[in-house]
Amino acid sequence: MALVAEVTKVITVADSSSSLNNKYFLINAVDTDTTKHVGYKTVQYYVWMNVGSAGSDPSVSGATGVEVTFSADANAAAVATAVSNKINELSGFSTAISSSGGADKLITITNANVGAVTNASDAGTTGFTITTSTEGTGLLASNIKYPEARVNYFIRGDHLGIITNYDSENETRTARKSYTAIDHNIVNGLLVHYYGAPKRVTAITDTPDVDNLFHSSIVDYVKKCLYMDKAGTASDGNIAQVSMGLMAQHERKFNNAIKKYGNRKRSKTGGTRAVVPADFK
Repeated sequence: MALVAEVTKVITVADSSSSLNNKYFLINAVDTDTTKHVGYKTVQYYVWMNVGSAGSDPSVSGATGVEVTFSADANAAAVATAVSNKINELSGFSTAISSSGGADKLITITNANVGAVTNASDAGTTGFTITTSTEGTGLLASNIKYPEARVNYFIRGDHLGIITNYDSENETRTARKSYTAIDHNIVNGLLVHYYGAPKRVTAITDTPDVDNLFHSSIVDYVKKCLYMDKAGTASDGNIAQVSMGLMAQHERKFNNAIKKYGNRKRSKTGGTRAVVPADFK
């Protein structure tokens, strides 16, 4: 299922002797989460009416206020224009006005980003008619609690496949062939961690695909093997003895390096890898 942005319809009413003063409605956006490198978050807004500059912010808990100003006794079209203009200033929405009942009082509000949100509501009794014409789809976070136990992936060519034994109804499939394609719609994308196998060295000019700090250790390992071969093939006992000593020296240096740096994943080539698939929105 494709990810979809929420679309909300709002039909405004005219003000009558400041009847809309301090009234508000709630609407939710999917905005970029600047606290993360990649990610989105839901933000709730309360759009409140300040009629004739005589209103006071209702300060709805947990929501961000959007103040809309217009004169007392403004008709429905004027109210719609004022509301549309203020919402359109927010990065999380775009708006358009069209006719309804012979007046330009229908506001179509489209979320800028895909994702499921709580539908808009007239919590502050504006009297506006508020409907959701398109339900947003896409979770901001997966509801799979232990993905390492329930989700697998495989790579074939340029394609990344993700399978799971956990279905959309939060039930684990236990039957034969229980792993199937995952059916979650994740807005924030996927981060896959894996340990990459080093590329094979086939020529003297190749650069080993391991952490840079192990390059000198590889030299010690090769020298150890060469001196071991030399000791085994030498006909002179003295040469064999010297070769065994040098073999032991390089073997010790190699082993010490592995013990000292084996758990460090800090240089540019090796360590934990990550694949961030393309944005499928």
